[in-house]
Amino acid sequence: MDQATAALRALTAGGSTGIVMDFDGVLAPITDDPALSALLPGTDEILASLARKVSVVALLSGRPVAFLARQATIPAVQLHGSYGLERLTPDGIEVSPEAQQWLPAVEEVAAMLHQELDGVDGIHIEDKSLAVAVHWRRAPDRDRAVELIAPIIRTAMETHGLRREPGKFVEELRMPLDQDKGTALRRIIGASGLESVAYAGDDRGDVPAFEAVIAAGGHALVVEGADIAPEVRWIPGAHFGGPEEFRSWLQELDGALP
Repeated sequence: MDQATAALRALTAGGSTGIVMDFDGVLAPITDDPALSALLPGTDEILASLARKVSVVALLSGRPVAFLARQATIPAVQLHGSYGLERLTPDGIEVSPEAQQWLPAVEEVAAMLHQELDGVDGIHIEDKSLAVAVHWRRAPDRDRAVELIAPIIRTAMETHGLRREPGKFVEELRMPLDQDKGTALRRIIGASGLESVAYAGDDRGDVPAFEAVIAAGGHALVVEGADIAPEVRWIPGAHFGGPEEFRSWLQELDGALP
């Protein structure tokens, strides 16, 4: 039995079941402009249907919750942003208390990055509420872009104490808290008492969640792209050829659930 089928059977076997997913590169194709990232057509209907059939359907992203809410507000689907430091509640966005003290540092670093890099061809600064990211996917010379960005990132880390999180043609500066997608996923599993769980991701930031779901006896669902990092490529679990293939698996899962 292949890993995708094994995960599907486990999630349809009954009991308290959950599926947690990243957004970009998993439910939405990677785009040159992060602001244009959007769910593949029909994905919202599939997630809404799944949310009526299993205990937990959740999005867990490095994006701010406000972005997820604009792109994927779906009945009964949980939204967790900023690597779990934010979540959407009926009363609005709830921010983890330990994040509050680091907000001034993030704001100062964001201002510095805008000052140094705004207007540079192909480089884009993304303000992410509790973090800030520098993208260079659109840069005409990506190696030169890295040479330009690297010392600025290093200075920001040394001056303000933020933590570096590399990704696909992106460097993100995050709060140096003991919080990642792994701790967030363990919290989701514990809060709902999930007996069977799967996590879908595509990048380095998802590795802690993959490790957490495997440790919990669940299933890693790896959505591969052209620029997949080596440490993600070798994660044991079900591997999919891109968001479209993963959407088809979600549809199959939905059809198999009562």
